[in-house]
Formats: sequence, structure tokens, C-alpha cells
Amino acid sequence: MTRAGLVDRAAAAARAVVWGPWGYGRSWLLDALAERVPGPVVRISGQPDGPYGAVAELLAGLAAAGLAPPAPTGPLRAVTDALVRRAAPPAGGWDPVAVRLALAAALKAAPGARILVDDAQRLHDADVGILAGVLSSVPARVTATEPRPGNALRLCGPRAARLLLPPLTVDDVAALLETHGLPAAWATRAHRACGGNPRLAVALAESLAAGAPGPARMPAPPSHALDAAADGLARLAADVRATLTAAALVRRPTAAVLHRAGYWDAAVHLEAAARAGVVAAEDDGTVRFTAGLFAAALVRDAGDTRPVHAALAGAVEDPVQAVRHRLLARDGFDAALAAEADRAAAVARSRGRREPAGELALLAARRTPPGEDGARRARLRAAAADAAAGGSAELARRVGAAVEAASAGRAERVAALLAAVDAGGQALHELDDVLAAATAAAGDDPVLAAAVQLRTAVRHNLGGDPGRARTAAARSVDLARRGGDRAGEATALTMLARMERITGDPAAARTLAAALALDVPVEAIGVQRCPQYLAARHAVFDDRLDEARDRLLALLPAAERRGDAEDLEEVLRSLAEVDVRRGACARALDWSDRAVGVCAAAGLSPGPAWYTAAVAQTAGGDLDRAADLARRAVRSSRREHDLVFLPRGLLALGSAHLMAGRAADAVTALREVAELETRQRVADPRVLRWRPELAEALTAAGATAEAESVLAALDPHPAVERAAALCAAARGRHDEAAVRLRAGAAGFTALGMPVEAGRTLLAAGRVERARRRRAAARAHFEHAADLFDTARARPWSRLAGALLDRPAASAGAALTETERRLAVLVAAGATNQEAAQRLFLSVKTVEGTLSRIYRKLDVRSRTELAGALGRDEAARA
Repeated sequence: MTRAGLVDRAAAAARAVVWGPWGYGRSWLLDALAERVPGPVVRISGQPDGPYGAVAELLAGLAAAGLAPPAPTGPLRAVTDALVRRAAPPAGGWDPVAVRLALAAALKAAPGARILVDDAQRLHDADVGILAGVLSSVPARVTATEPRPGNALRLCGPRAARLLLPPLTVDDVAALLETHGLPAAWATRAHRACGGNPRLAVALAESLAAGAPGPARMPAPPSHALDAAADGLARLAADVRATLTAAALVRRPTAAVLHRAGYWDAAVHLEAAARAGVVAAEDDGTVRFTAGLFAAALVRDAGDTRPVHAALAGAVEDPVQAVRHRLLARDGFDAALAAEADRAAAVARSRGRREPAGELALLAARRTPPGEDGARRARLRAAAADAAAGGSAELARRVGAAVEAASAGRAERVAALLAAVDAGGQALHELDDVLAAATAAAGDDPVLAAAVQLRTAVRHNLGGDPGRARTAAARSVDLARRGGDRAGEATALTMLARMERITGDPAAARTLAAALALDVPVEAIGVQRCPQYLAARHAVFDDRLDEARDRLLALLPAAERRGDAEDLEEVLRSLAEVDVRRGACARALDWSDRAVGVCAAAGLSPGPAWYTAAVAQTAGGDLDRAADLARRAVRSSRREHDLVFLPRGLLALGSAHLMAGRAADAVTALREVAELETRQRVADPRVLRWRPELAEALTAAGATAEAESVLAALDPHPAVERAAALCAAARGRHDEAAVRLRAGAAGFTALGMPVEAGRTLLAAGRVERARRRRAAARAHFEHAADLFDTARARPWSRLAGALLDRPAASAGAALTETERRLAVLVAAGATNQEAAQRLFLSVKTVEGTLSRIYRKLDVRSRTELAGALGRDEAARA
């Protein structure tokens, strides 16, 4: 629910509990509510300064608004007047019965008042008891806020509406950045920094906007943003903050590790921080900071952290991390410790943990004695390679600073600069200055210059200029060959073959074969850049799906071993795409979910992963979810000027619209794909098969002549046959359409693409129905339904069932009442903890019940559950 929607819900509810962590806008919502609701409003805030302070504040507010007539003369009036004046209580304290009666009389005289209670968690127990008792017997409208439902729920009663303030999404943060004149491309990193906390997001945007103009890349969070995080942390006790400081310094902190380090109350302190929304517990027992700014502020304000690292060195279980803490616990040069760090970095690297390995290599370089310059340079180069492979722009920045401080050679300078480029995600247009510096640093060294030209080719490819990318790739080939760098030559030939394929040059096959003939191990150059991966992609383009899958599965272990997040995401995305086309839709959803997870964990540009998730959802999930993911992919690619994945995101969006029957929207998206490919001079129609989709959308939208022009001169393919058949049917040539659709279905079957074959059979059934051949139409629909059911292509199965006039089963019919209520809550976005509170169940019971619901409804995720229940049912939450 949007924040504006929450205000509407709160305004409409007689009693409402609004909850969310510090910074999520509880007070903001009350401000908005005070402006929105008609009639008088009285606002009170939690006051921890003694009993009946809140009651006195409420009585004073009612009196100031002219809503509470004086109480009758006598003891009750004396109590009221004394409370309003904040007089000292009598010797024996206030009489609670008198206070209750005074408040009840005042509220009964003000039936139209809206009472707003801010920070209900800070109310004195005496106030809560009096207020809850009185409010239960009068018709006052009450809205109360606190971090978690507790006192507010007591005040408002069990039937109150419960409104959870949502965190900001990445898109929300992007919009906020743009209002401050900042690049929306920073949104992903800014979102990780603020954790979706609105107050932190605003502080971060304001502090970034106030900074001096600089490069387009987002800098480290400025002090103003850290100050805002420190304000939020100040609500915690000092000993809790001390424990959290130690947690901020250790990777994957747990209460046990902190306890071994001497923080004896770690479990209690972490629970307090979780209640405040500063940390969250993971399933494996580790805790994570909800916002990176919280951890950064704790470390900034901690002073000398060497004693903490010394304690952690003896507390962590991982020997690699123990070395890291020993490095950070002392200053000065130490050759033995630096060598130990080298060994620990190698272990981390072998486990695929490239960013921790890079940090260890950097720390080892800093501990290297002055007489060992060769070792220091090697460690800096290793740190740069790890930063690039791990996609860590922050580590790349630190390596660059260390290289400058050490006055290292040009190989180290180039490695550090290219690490920044490789960690820059899809927005390489922002790194032209870094590429220029790398070119200058490489000088006349052919191997270094070849590496720079390779990144230049990638930059032009993402920027939508395959011609310049091809030229840079060819230069890289010549330079690597001249320098005798076989690995560099293989990667450059692979890039050149990729550009030749895009531009329609038949030399692409020969160039790729030459790259493969060099027989460079994948581990030496990475999956994305290796010719083996490009061979798999070419197999995808050419519909050699079994070959593509075999090649990708062979590359998957290498991607996992290397720990290069982009490599792993690439392989997972390609596997998802292949399994969508092979009709393994459930497996495709698994691959795409893993790719999205890798992207989020590593902080990679999200556009490619969202595009693939949209494709998988269109085939096997939910069409509305697919369209939403595709829109996100398009927005992300636009922000980052990524002209490789922008047309892909638009194609996914157009396909989702077309499948959902929104032909005009599909045409809009797919026409932009056509414009982009024309502008980029992409010549191979097999790389991105958008033309048949556009032709189908145009035909559905009534633009048959334009559809026919799109299909003209295309090479034969089952998708072309289907689109042409639909054009023929629109012209009334149903016999021709039927023949072409049978051919198209047979073609897809021969290629091993059952979902596309089923889609073609649906079209054939519609044509047969138009020819009044109902039995033939039904046979086509039934055949299609069988294909979709086998492939677990849920959106298509539902469509085939509708065409067969199958009654739609109610998803909730098989559920018990408790299961149905839980399913509705979860589908509406409630966490297990929130659902447990709403249904008065334990979290463990909720988890077990949710597992049964998933089995009954044959769904795998909360998103699929929402789709299975349907919008109307989910909206009841």
C-alpha cells in the first residue's frame, strides 16, 4: 500500500494502529491525518516523565479546543484542573478512579474529536491503563503510533485497523534522488545505504545534493547522512550501541560470536536493536543491519576500534576472518602477518568470496614492509582483481587510493582503474574519465592497452554503438596478440565475435572458433568473457537449446567457484531463458530467483536480473508480476543508459502485455524495441526475436498491414509462421492460417519448445472456431492445455482452461478457514511475524501452516500465492 493510501485508511478507520521503525514516518502520518480529517483534532505524545502526564496533555488539548466543558464543581473538577495545570500530585498520589472519571467526562463531551497518540510505546503504564479503560467505553476516534503494536493496540482495541508503514522501494529512492537533481542510477546503492528508511533516504539525498560537484558515481555517504543514522541509534542504550559497534565490525555477526568477544548481553542487546528496526535476524542466526548507514555511523563514532578487532579475532569461527581482525587490530608493517593474509585471501578466493579476499589482499599490501615492493604490488593487483570480480565499487575505490599512496607501477594503476570499471555495473557511460585515465596509464604496454580496449568495447556495446565496440574489440585482439597474452586475446576475440554477430557479419563464427581454439581455461578469464559462454549464447539465438543448456551447466560450477557475482548471475539468467523455451517453467523460475538473489546480494545493476525474472514469470508465473518486473527492468536500464538490456526489458514488457490481451500497450513497448535496434544498427534478427511479437501485437490491435510489413523478408521460423498466420486470419484467409499454424506448431515441437507450440495451437484453435469447426478447435485447445500443464506454464494453462470453458477452481476452496485467513494476509504482504500477531498464532505455527498452503495450492512463493488467490481475495486483507 502506498503512503497516501495509508493516510486514507487511517482517516477512514475509527481506530487505527500505525506502526513502523524509527524514521518510517509515524509522526508524518499523524501530521497528514491532522490536515485530512474533518473536525477537531487533539494530539498527545508519549511522555516518560511520570504517571498521568498523557492524560493531562489530552485534557489540556480538549480544553484548549473548547471541547471539554469544566467538570462539575467538587473533587472531580479539582482533579481535572490540577491535571491540566500539571500541578504536583497530592501526597498519596492521584486517585486513579478520579482521573478515570475526569477523562471520561471530558471525552463524552467531545464525541467528534480525533485523538492522535504519537510514540505510544513511551506512555507511562498508568496512562495506558486509564486511557485504554476510558477509550473502550466512549466513541472517540483514535489513531496511535509506535514501533511495534503494544500500547497502541491496548488504546485502540483489538478491532482497530493495523497499518504497517512500508519501506521505500528502489524506485521510490530513485524518484527521491531525481527530485534532488541526483542521478537515479545511484538508486540501488542509495537504497542499500538507507535500507528503505524514509528519514535516512531524505537525509542521504539532501547531503549528497549539498556536496561539491564531482564524478557521476555515487560517493561514500556524507557526514549529514551518518548524523541522521546516529540520531536513530541514539534512542538505544549506550551498552546496546557498544554491542552493535562490534556487530558492525564483524562479517555475519551472531550473538554467540559477540558473546565470545566479551559482549555478555549480546542476545538481549540484539533483540532490543531488532525491536527498534536497526537490525534484523536471518534464518541462520546471523543478524544484518537494516540500513548500511547504521553500521557506518556506529563505526565512524566508535573511535579506536583496534581493541574490538583484537577481541573479535579470538571470537570468530572462520580462520579467514580471524586473520582479517588481527590485521585490523594492529598498525605497522608485519611481513609474517601479510603472508598469512595472502594465504587467507587465497582460501576466500577458492570459496568464491572475492570481496573478502580483496580486502585481505589490500590489508596485506598495507602491512608489507618497505623492502618488499614486489610483494606489495602483487597484493594490490590481486586486490584490484578481486574488487572487479566481486563487483565492489567501494573496494575498488580503496584499492585505487592505496595504489596512489604506494606510488605503484602502471600495471597496478591500470588494474585499479579497470577494477573500478568492472565494478561499475551497466552504467559505464559514467566511467569515461576512468577509461581515459586507464588508457594514459597503460601507455605503450600492449597487454595493458588491450585490457583497456576490451573495457572500451564493452562500454560502447552497452551504450548502443556496436560499430565502435567492434572497432575497440579488434584493437584489443591486435594488442593482446602483440603482447603474447593468450587469455587477453581469447577475451578480445570473444568480444569481437559478439559484435560481429550483432552487426550481422558472417565472420562471427570464424572469430568465435579462433577464440575457442586458444583453449584458455574459463577460470583464467571469467565466464562472461570466455568464448565458451558466447558459444552457449549463440546456441540460444539459433534455437539449439539442448546444446545451450549443456554448455551453461558445464559453466555453472566455474562461475560458482570464481565468486564473480556477474558471472554467476549471467549463467543463471541464461539457464532461466533456456528452460523457459524448453518448457521447464518451474525450473526457469528457480534459476531466475537465484539470479535476482545474487544481483541483490552483490549490489549489481538490477535491470538484467529483472528482465529475466519477467520472462520466467510470463511463462510460468503471473502476468501482472511479469509486467511489473519488466517495467522495473526498463526503468533501471534507462537510468543506467544500458542500451543492451533496455530493448530486452521492453520486449519482456511487450510480451507480458500481449499475453494479457493488452495489445495497444504491447505495440507501444515493441515499437520502441524496433526504434532502438534500428538506431543501434543491429542486423541479426535472431539475437532478439521481437519482430514476430510486434507483428502479433499489431494484428491484435487491428494494424494488419503494418504487421505484414514487419514480417516481410524475415527468414523462415515457427514464430514467423504463427505471426503470418494471424495476419492471414485477420484478412479472412482462414484456410491459409490453419495450414501455417499447423506448420508453426510442428516447427516449435521439432525445436523442443512446447510452450511456444502450445501457444501456436491456441491460435490454431481460435482459427478453427472461426471456421465453425468446434471439434477441431477443442482438440487444439486440449492439446495446448496438455503441453502447458506438463511445462507448468501456469498463465497459459489458465488461458487454455478458459478457452475450454473449464470452471475456474477457487484457490481458497481447498483451504481451512485458518489457512485461508493466513493465505490472504501473506498474499497481501504480511510477514510471518505480522501474520502471527494478527491471527494470535506462534510464528512456528504460521510457518507450518504456510507450508501446507503452498502444497495444497501448488505454489512456490508469496508472489505465486497472491496470483493463486486472485486480486479480489487478496484485497480483503
